Amino acid sequence: MDEFENPIKEKRRSSGKRGGNIVTDMNAMVDLAFLLLTFFMLTTTMVRPKVLEMVMPVPDKEEEAPIVQTLRESRAITLLPFPTGKLFYYMGFSKAVLMEANAESGAIEEVLRQHAETQDEPIVIIKPHPESTFEQVVDLIDAVHLAKIQRYAFDQYGEKEESLAKERGIN
Repeated sequence: MDEFENPIKEKRRSSGKRGGNIVTDMNAMVDLAFLLLTFFMLTTTMVRPKVLEMVMPVPDKEEEAPIVQTLRESRAITLLPFPTGKLFYYMGFSKAVLMEANAESGAIEEVLRQHAETQDEPIVIIKPHPESTFEQVVDLIDAVHLAKIQRYAFDQYGEKEESLAKERGIN
């Protein structure tokens, strides 16, 4: 019987003597890395921006006059945030006297709670100064919600508020 040389056996003998190079198949590890990468990319939720949604009525035609709702003076409190960080308010409409409330100490929440306790259906009117920040307006909305007042409205900062601010010495 003739003996044939086995090339695999010869390679094993020769590689064992030299200490040999170990060849590792990396295909499975690369596949696993890509599977993990796609899994985490698909299951991770990105941070969604938190936005305050406001639904504002849009007039059908520009010629139409805005709808005016009648309101008892005693039910209304008007909040005026200024760009300097100060917050002023006044009760009613005709005999408006500006009073200052510290927005950072929570004094405005206390004023709103007292107003809500004395009136059966209070309404808050927020008239931000044109240069006041969006953060100030959001803080006022939060204060209105904390005081459990259901109705609030936004209005433009007008001549009346400008004259009240000048009387008080606020620019």
